[in-house]
Amino acid sequence: MQQPVADEVERLLALAARSRDPLAAGDARLEAVAELLRRGDGVRARTLLDELAQSMLSERQRARHALLGARLDLDAGDARRALARLRAVPATVEGSDAALQVELALARAEVHEALGRHLDGARERTTAHPWLADDTARRDNARAILAALAATDMHTLERTSADATSEDWRGWLELALVVRDTRRTPGEQVAELARWEQRYALIAALRSAADLLPAIRKRIRQPGRVALLLPLSGDAAAGGLAVLHGYLAEHLRQLDAGDAPPPVAIIDTSSMAGGFVTAYAGAVADGAEFVIGPLLKEDMAAFGPTLPVAVPTLALNFSDSPPPDGRLYSFGLDALDEADQLADAAHQRGLRQVVLLSDDSEPARRQAQRFRERRRALGDEDVADSLVLGDLNAFRGDFERTLLLEGSRRRSAALAGLLSRQLVTETRRRQDLQLLVMFANPVAARSLRPLVSFLQAGDLPLWAASQAHAARPSRRDDRDLEAVRFLDAPWFSAAEQPLREDLAVGVPAGGLQRLAALGVDACRLQSRSGLLEWMNALGLSGATGELVLDARRQLHRRLYWYAFGGGRVTAEHARGPLVAPAGHAASLSTEGETSWNTTPAMPPARQP
Repeated sequence: MQQPVADEVERLLALAARSRDPLAAGDARLEAVAELLRRGDGVRARTLLDELAQSMLSERQRARHALLGARLDLDAGDARRALARLRAVPATVEGSDAALQVELALARAEVHEALGRHLDGARERTTAHPWLADDTARRDNARAILAALAATDMHTLERTSADATSEDWRGWLELALVVRDTRRTPGEQVAELARWEQRYALIAALRSAADLLPAIRKRIRQPGRVALLLPLSGDAAAGGLAVLHGYLAEHLRQLDAGDAPPPVAIIDTSSMAGGFVTAYAGAVADGAEFVIGPLLKEDMAAFGPTLPVAVPTLALNFSDSPPPDGRLYSFGLDALDEADQLADAAHQRGLRQVVLLSDDSEPARRQAQRFRERRRALGDEDVADSLVLGDLNAFRGDFERTLLLEGSRRRSAALAGLLSRQLVTETRRRQDLQLLVMFANPVAARSLRPLVSFLQAGDLPLWAASQAHAARPSRRDDRDLEAVRFLDAPWFSAAEQPLREDLAVGVPAGGLQRLAALGVDACRLQSRSGLLEWMNALGLSGATGELVLDARRQLHRRLYWYAFGGGRVTAEHARGPLVAPAGHAASLSTEGETSWNTTPAMPPARQP
C-alpha cells in the first residue's frame, strides 16, 4: 500500500537510519530533502541538507546536494549563491547521468533568469530540451525558451544569432527575432515565419519550436476597422498631430509593402461635443473593432460603468486606477520606466554608491523617487545623496558637500600650517562614489555636466534619462554633455531611420518625435495585440522601446542606450534598418471604398 505523502519524509529518514550502505542512506536523505522542497517546507529541508556530511557522499550525490541547495537558495532569493553551488558541480558528473544533467541545466536556467541573465537561461534550456521525454515538459520548456529570449534585448539577440554555431540554437534565436520585431509589416512577419519553418521545422531539436507557429500566426491579425481618437485641435493639438503623423506614416509604409491595413477613422476628440466619451461611443457604434486613444490622462477616467470598454482599446496614457477590463491596454511614454531601467542597470553592474542629480521639475522628482524605490526593491542601499538643481550656486555648494571637497581643502590648509609654508595642492573628492544619475532637461543637463567635471567628479560615469536628449542635433550645445550615457527610444537609432526621415517635415525635431514614435507603435500593435499577452507577456520590439505587458495590462518600455561624444549622439549596439519595401502608395486615403464618416486631419508629410 502506498505511503501517505505526510509520512513520506519520515519513511525515507527511517530507511536512511536503518541502512548499512552509506550511499543508500545518502540517497534516502537527499530524497527526503527533495520531498520537503516539493511540500514547500524550506526550513526543514535546509536543516536536513546542512546535516548531510558531503564527505560521505559520492560525486553524483554531491551534485544532487548542490542542486537541492541551489533550489533552496533560489526560494530564499539568493540566486548568486545558487549559481555558485551549481557551477561547482564537475562536468564529469553531469556527463555520466543524463537525467541529472537535465535537472542541473534547468536549475541553472532558473537561476540565470532570476539574475536577469535571460539569454544564458535560454541557452541552458535549449541544452536540456532534446533530453526531455515528456510532451508536456517539452511544450513548457519551449515556451520558457521563447519567453527568456523575449526578455533579451534585440541587438543582443541579433549579435548572438549571427555568431551561433549550433543550428538549433540559431533557430530559436531567429524565431524570437521574427516574432518580436514589429518593424516588419504583418504580412512580412507571416512570410518570415514561413521561411523559418521551411528552414528549421525538420530539425528534431526544433520541433517544439515549430509546434508554436500556428499559435503565433493566429495572434498576428489586423482588425476589420480602427478608430484613432486624438486631440487634434486646442491646447493638446501639437501632441495629437504628432501621434497622428506617426500612425499614418506606418500605415502608409504597410501599404507600400503590399499589406492591406484596415480602414481607420480619425476623430478629433477636442472639437467634438462631449469630448472623448462621445467620440468613443460613436466609434464603437460605427463598427470600430479596435480603438486607439485617449491620449490625455484626464480622459482615462471616462472608462467605467457609464463608458464600458466595448472593443479592444489601446489607450495612449495611463490611469492611476485602470478598470478591470481585459480589453483595455495602457501604453505611453512613462518616464518612470526609465528610472526603473537605470536602477536595474546600476544593480546589475554592482554600482552601489550613487548620487542623483535632478532639475526642479515634478517629473524629475518623481523619477528620482522611483529610482530610490526600485533600488530598495532590489535590496540595494539608498543613494548616497539626491540633489535638486534650483539655484546653480546653491546646487554647487550642495554638490561640494556631497563630494566632501571642503574636507580636502581643510586638510591641505592644515598641512600648510603645520609646515609653515605655502603648498600647491589639488582638491580631491571622496573616492567611494561609483555613479552619477541625472534626471534633467537638456538646458539643466548642459549646466550640470560641466559642473560635475569642474568639481573633480568628471571621472565618474554619468547616466541620464531621455529628457537630457533634446532630440534636436546641435554639436555646439551637445558638446557640454560629453560622455553622458542616456536612455532613449529606438526611434532615434538606425533601426528606425527610414521612417523617421519620412516624418522629418511633418514632425519637427525635438520632443514631439517621441510622440510620433508612439503613433508608429500604435499602428504596429493593432495587429499584434494577441501577441502581447501570449507566452508570459512576450516582449515586442517597437519604435518607443521593447514592450512588455504587466498584470494590469500596462505596457512598459525598455529603452536603448545612447552616448554623447564630440557633440554627436551615438546609439550603443545599434540595430540596422530593415530593407525598405519598394513602391509608394497612390493615395493618402485609408478608407478605400468604405463609407465611414470621419473628421479630416492633416496627413503626414512624405518625402519624394
